[in-house]
Amino acid sequence: MKATKTPRGVLVAMLLAGSTSAAAQGSDRFNLVVAATTDVHGRLRGWDYYANAADPTHSLASAATIVDSVRRANPGHVVLVDAGDLLQGNPLDFVAARVRETPVHPVVAAMNVMQYDAAAVGNHEFNYGVPVLRRAIAQASFPFLAANVQVGLGKPFASPSTIVTRPAPRGGTVRVGIIGGTTPGSMVWDVENLRAARVTVGDIVPAVRAAVADVKKRGADVVVVLLHSGFDEPASYDTVATGLPSENVAARVAREVNGIDLVVFGHSHRQLIDTLINNTLVIQPRNWATTVGVATLGLDRVKGAWHVTSRKGSSVTVAGHAEAPSVLAAISTTHAATLAWANAPVGRTAVAWRSDSARVADMPITDLVNEVMRRASGARLSATAAFTLDAAFEPGPITIAMISKLYPYDNTLRVVKVSGAQVRAFLEHSARYYRSLDADGRASASGLIDNSVPGYNFDVLAGADYVIDVSKPIGSRITTLAIDGRAVQSTDTFTLALNNYRAGGGGGYAMLSGAPVVFDKDVDVRQLLIDEVKRLGDSGVLLDPAKYARRNWHIEPSAAVDIIYREQQRGR
Repeated sequence: MKATKTPRGVLVAMLLAGSTSAAAQGSDRFNLVVAATTDVHGRLRGWDYYANAADPTHSLASAATIVDSVRRANPGHVVLVDAGDLLQGNPLDFVAARVRETPVHPVVAAMNVMQYDAAAVGNHEFNYGVPVLRRAIAQASFPFLAANVQVGLGKPFASPSTIVTRPAPRGGTVRVGIIGGTTPGSMVWDVENLRAARVTVGDIVPAVRAAVADVKKRGADVVVVLLHSGFDEPASYDTVATGLPSENVAARVAREVNGIDLVVFGHSHRQLIDTLINNTLVIQPRNWATTVGVATLGLDRVKGAWHVTSRKGSSVTVAGHAEAPSVLAAISTTHAATLAWANAPVGRTAVAWRSDSARVADMPITDLVNEVMRRASGARLSATAAFTLDAAFEPGPITIAMISKLYPYDNTLRVVKVSGAQVRAFLEHSARYYRSLDADGRASASGLIDNSVPGYNFDVLAGADYVIDVSKPIGSRITTLAIDGRAVQSTDTFTLALNNYRAGGGGGYAMLSGAPVVFDKDVDVRQLLIDEVKRLGDSGVLLDPAKYARRNWHIEPSAAVDIIYREQQRGR
């Protein structure tokens, strides 16, 4: 297993050389090139809407320039695909869905200009509701694919597959079957949106197996599978409690389903290039339009039929490539609207608020989120993830972009009824973000921060006093848990405010699955924060951390806190 990056300019020369070599060997051999992106999440141009600054490291417009180069090097023999999570992820996607609708969704407009051949449906495509996704699908000049998604009594929600053709030497065509699949996790994370539209997401593996057989029957010479599903990481939800199939099955599909030449996958935001499983090439480009994956499939004609006889993956980084003017023009209206929306000041503060220590110390900026959720819902307790360590309100104006960076997801507020035992289990699960100190009070060589646990799954609770002791083993770290000075008992009951993703058990919080819902009014959490800051701003009142902050949790022992700070500084 290896990952390779091809420097700017080298890829085209390499592919040109490969094409020339193939031509010299005769007309019964040529290269089919599949260019791929995934998890773009609205990064259509090199602009960071949170910082209001250029960011050339993430840009689908730059990816377009790379794709154009690949097409020039391999005229007529390039297929362009995406593995999902396109319609949600940054302020531009929010504006397109909620603030200013355009005749064509900007993501789709950019992909139409780039002439994509197909895209998988990602789980975040459902975040703004199924109607938004349906409109995007209708506007696209390419198919969105999802073999394992159905509506009603077995009707496909989107096309399971498509077949595209490319010219072959000496006439005729090569038929490329493209199949899509998406993680069943949406049945946890967006169950309300799916239920409202009678949409269900089933097991990827059997659905892809059936779709492979179908495209083969329809004459596909090459089979490409687009999966919005991680490689083989553990599911972020409890498959037993939910009864759902596994979240991350890209490796399984390559291993267990015969007849696949290439799997392009996404979802896990990790790059994997040039990996073979069962003679199937498996690739995942970097998320946020950071890289373009390039799979070169060598085809030979044997007894009149085309067969893939060689497979090679590479990756091209978008940084340093010019942005395609055609893509910039296609999204210009929404880009301007997003700048205006994101940079609008809604309030002011006299002091700096920062999230840089939000996973190791109780910070006012996290308390702000929890207190706004508690007050809006009337819940006794509130929990929110420390989503990022980079959010900040500097002294002066507070913009929507700053609030969006603090709370980047399009979650709604929910209140569930929980027991004291569930509250403790909730905090124990959150504390898995840290490894344990050894008997001598030292961290292992891997450190105390467990990077296999995403930081956005470390939740902070308001309304209770508690201690996380990382000298204790996982599952036994909450050494103090009290409310109003009284130790919480397992049989106690409380109302807990959190977002819809977490309330459904997302992030492995299985103890919340099935908890009775006592508040669910489709109220957007980020909008609550915007409204709170604006309410004060309109009254000329500065946002004051003293109105929200209450230090109600800490980590022990103190030596562990010092270790964690050092690890954060080293970028662990």
